[in-house]
Amino acid sequence: MSFHLPELLRALAEIFAKPGAFPRTTLEAATNAFWISETLKADLQLLLASETPDLAVVYTDHFLVSREHAVLHLEASVHRTGLLRDPALLNDLDHHYEALGFDVPEGLSPDHLATELEALAMGLQRLGDSDQAELPNIVSNLLGLVDLHLLPLLTELNTLAGSRSIHPTYAAALASATASVELVRGGIFAFA
Repeated sequence: MSFHLPELLRALAEIFAKPGAFPRTTLEAATNAFWISETLKADLQLLLASETPDLAVVYTDHFLVSREHAVLHLEASVHRTGLLRDPALLNDLDHHYEALGFDVPEGLSPDHLATELEALAMGLQRLGDSDQAELPNIVSNLLGLVDLHLLPLLTELNTLAGSRSIHPTYAAALASATASVELVRGGIFAFA
């Protein structure tokens, strides 16, 4: 059975969507995929080597309610405008999601990191199944999602995580997500 990049993106999305989630089997399968880059493999191995017993508590402390540090918001709006669910940002994301045929998962904001990773996974699958007429629109929306939304959010989160003490699991998950999105970005151009 071969392992595909959308599966890894969904596993990483799960880590950021659910307190304590850690899809070990999927992450292990990803490290053995023939297409995995050395950087991403190293990030995934760090992720798999981290201790995970109290991840729900750690997730809450990092991303929801922190007693010691400012919360690392997983919503892009907070980093761009300081607001939750900025209408202009959400409108732009809705445009990309609609073009990719993606529906926001219940309980998550459209600009949440997990939502954007899920949308990217779905868009990649759609890219592989599309006909020549659909291809330019899908490629354009995938690049917009990556360049305008995912990479800026991941850059901001990695910068903030680097300036404070963050659990190794979530630091490695952020690094893995960044490396995965960069891998996707490079692969999208093969379809352009």
